[in-house]
Amino acid sequence: AFEKSKSPLVIEAGKRSFIAEEFRKLRISLSFLGIDADHKKILVTSSISGEGKSFISANLAVSLSLTGKKVVLVDLDLNNPTLEKILNVSQEEGITEFLTGKKEPEEIIKRVKAHENLFFISPGSLPDHPTELLANGKVNEIIEYLDSIFDIVIIDTSPIVLVTDGYLLTGLCDATLYVIRHQYTPKMLIKRIDETNKI
Repeated sequence: AFEKSKSPLVIEAGKRSFIAEEFRKLRISLSFLGIDADHKKILVTSSISGEGKSFISANLAVSLSLTGKKVVLVDLDLNNPTLEKILNVSQEEGITEFLTGKKEPEEIIKRVKAHENLFFISPGSLPDHPTELLANGKVNEIIEYLDSIFDIVIIDTSPIVLVTDGYLLTGLCDATLYVIRHQYTPKMLIKRIDETNKI
């Protein structure tokens, strides 16, 4: 559900539009995926770049924060991150600095000033080998830490066909939103998703 907009953030307090309503429906649907007070970690991925996963992640995070929930959005797409641009924030230190042992979690969690109840962790300085960095075990620590202090944790990760990062993170989250885009996502990739789910 896309609509042309000057801003990639289409959710605002009190704003009524078709796409804002679609995000409200998505927000409500999370309960059917098992998301509740004890299962609050949502992974967002896609097949390839350009399908809108970061657009979905950011707007879903804003939508959830408007309900009064304390939400943290984590940009774990360490290959081609775009959330800083979507949220219009500048973050120099982020998840990479935590994974490499240079920063503690509380040092990289930043409040998004334009949206009450919304917090953000940037990717930081992009590593040369992101998949290996994500596999070092420390990502489990940060996700558990966020789970203990936030109402909702949304993790945006790299498209699954390009790298295996999404597969590494799926087991650490309670639900996965797999974004596909009408007349854009190749049908063979959608078929592959179905086949993988049957295994």
